[in-house]
Amino acid sequence: MCYFSGKPRHLPISTGPYMPGCTDVMLDYAQDGIFMRFFYPTEAKKDSNNYTKWAKWMPDDSYIVGLARVFMIFPFLIRFIFWWSDINLFPSLYGEKPKLDKKLRPIIISHGLGAHRNFYSNLCCELASRGFLIVALEHRDNSAGNTYYYSSKINAGKDVKTLIDHKPIPLGKNHYRKRNEQVHKRAKECSRALDVLISLHAGEKLYNVLDDTLLHKNIAFSLDLFGDKLDLNSVTMMGHSFGGASALLALSQRKELRQGILLDPWMFSIKDENLYEKIEQPLRFLNTQTFHLKSNVNIMEKFLDREHRDMCTILHTTHEHQTDTPLLIGSWLNWFMKKLNPEVALKINTALVVKFLHEQVEYPENIEEFDKILKDNSRNIEYGLTKPWA
Repeated sequence: MCYFSGKPRHLPISTGPYMPGCTDVMLDYAQDGIFMRFFYPTEAKKDSNNYTKWAKWMPDDSYIVGLARVFMIFPFLIRFIFWWSDINLFPSLYGEKPKLDKKLRPIIISHGLGAHRNFYSNLCCELASRGFLIVALEHRDNSAGNTYYYSSKINAGKDVKTLIDHKPIPLGKNHYRKRNEQVHKRAKECSRALDVLISLHAGEKLYNVLDDTLLHKNIAFSLDLFGDKLDLNSVTMMGHSFGGASALLALSQRKELRQGILLDPWMFSIKDENLYEKIEQPLRFLNTQTFHLKSNVNIMEKFLDREHRDMCTILHTTHEHQTDTPLLIGSWLNWFMKKLNPEVALKINTALVVKFLHEQVEYPENIEEFDKILKDNSRNIEYGLTKPWA
């Protein structure tokens, strides 16, 4: 803990040429609206002394209560863990104006069960620092650890939030039906995020509800800036865990999503959808070593029957290694397993994502640093069908 250092501890600074920025976007004063965080490159210089403008990983106490609900423990335990880790910042300038001298290549990302819009900030910032626009959804199907909306302009101005709690779904005969209902709602939100990008690029006026709040009164970011500034021929759909299934369903419904990246996809909720018959886009399945049961692997394998589809596994990793959480609070899954350093695991994960993007959208143009990461860590990467953990 850094009580006397003068500078707060934080997640790693991104390694790309641009300083990333981020801003929350909420459309409509209703639960059936959409909530997302944009990550993007900025003109700002990278400066570790500029931490007062960096974004908070845990937005507020309601997200701590939400995580406690996910893990079915008392909130004071989550508060203590984050107090002990003493990290709640990631190096991204909140509200900063985006760098738009070149068209941004969009990536929509769907989070996993119990997560929220900041769970993948390390990956999002790395991609943003290289010229991508990442739209990180916060789903409203009661699968997020916590989320909210404002029911009116007045409530937004007073910061009176209507919370949407995480609701556990017990195992049993209704489990699949309820998860399938959720994944369809999630895919609809992914589709709406794509519609937002199309509208912004076309110069349509969209109102960000959060502009009513005090936090947004003096920021440089505006949705109006994105007119004719997006490369809609290269939109990528990405998702982790439950978000991986959501991404696949969205890919089956919207051909404007040009390729998909599935991080440890939890296939249960779409097991009867036969999406492998409907999806035509290139896919990369990027898995950790210990998450996948044989039933999950069997479903994923059905998607590998055509060109531009592949699968790889990062060895010595668990499901959490594709999120920020091991950097924040350490690794808590598979305690007795010898694991990769979380920063190393995330570097490999990012390198495999960027390598696929380079192959599909020809950007970034130069990926020598990522080729070196993959070469140096070749012993920790296994290509081909993931071996079931159980």
